[in-house]
Amino acid sequence: MSDLPPSDTLEVEIDLDELASDISKRLVFESPAQAVAPCTPPTPRAAASCAPPAPKAAPRPETIPSKPPAPPPSPSPTTHALPSPFAEIVSKVSDERLRALTASTFARIMKSLEGLRLVEEALTRQKVLTVGALFNSVRAQATSLLSHLTEAVVRGDGLDEEFREVLDGIRFVVAHEMGKVFSYEFPGLTSDGPSKFSRAELTRAWGLLHNCLQQTAITLARTIDPEATGQALFEDYRSKAENSLTLFRELQVLLQKVKTAEKANGILLKHSLVRHLEHFREETMHFLMYKDWGEFGRFVDEVKRAFEEMEEFDAVLHGFAQYLSTLIHHVGMREVLNVRQAQAPTAAASNNARDPLHA
Repeated sequence: MSDLPPSDTLEVEIDLDELASDISKRLVFESPAQAVAPCTPPTPRAAASCAPPAPKAAPRPETIPSKPPAPPPSPSPTTHALPSPFAEIVSKVSDERLRALTASTFARIMKSLEGLRLVEEALTRQKVLTVGALFNSVRAQATSLLSHLTEAVVRGDGLDEEFREVLDGIRFVVAHEMGKVFSYEFPGLTSDGPSKFSRAELTRAWGLLHNCLQQTAITLARTIDPEATGQALFEDYRSKAENSLTLFRELQVLLQKVKTAEKANGILLKHSLVRHLEHFREETMHFLMYKDWGEFGRFVDEVKRAFEEMEEFDAVLHGFAQYLSTLIHHVGMREVLNVRQAQAPTAAASNNARDPLHA
């Protein structure tokens, strides 16, 4: 099996006019007089007839094509079965080479995301976590994507400088997240047999890769169509909008509880905060970006430790409150929330137009 990426196919260009000219030179139309074969003497075994063979019927001029018929168009080597939103994005690219490059890049991203979908199913259903082979398949697909991007960036081949920079940026992000997941945070993730990592840790590894690849696809799509959105490209972005809204509200509630406990003199409000933190970590923390899980978990552990020892508890709460304020700001900047907020006034105006009380 070849090691070349799927898009590295050999194309041969055929000049049909030159081919037709060559064929016509090889066609010889003989007259009846020229078609008489010389008589050969009989051989001892059999007597050959000296009768001239019947002349060949000359083909009718109108049946001789000036050039051979063009072969039916063959599928382009860069044609990929892409989800319809991405196929529509590709169709907007006018340059043929750029369109082929975009299609093949999207195809590799989709293949990596399909591998992650299988990992997600395994994490949801299996009791014994044996997902090493699945993660290894994802790594192989992502490595193919990296090789593809590297070749496109290095060769250039008339790429627009802005588009080339986008591909180079995508290459850097994918390489960074792959190194983070497979080499630094989860070494041995692709090992055979039951995983040494917990389901929560494996989910975080899956999330880091999944988020990276989705954002990569969205970034490339917006290079072609600035109006492209994650919600239009990926079905699960609809649920992400609801999850982000829930997270945003729950973080605000948590921040208020931290500030209240920081000012309280009694023990009950402080204890209530610690219990609420445990509940938040179990029920809502997974709506955070996967990269934030570790830092948030460390803050929770620090608050619990300070509560048990009652040393610098207020100072720990003050630092946690500052962290939560920053985190809330970042969550509020998420695309899914911005899209939702932009759609809300339009929906409200539409409802008011239908409501006679607002007429």
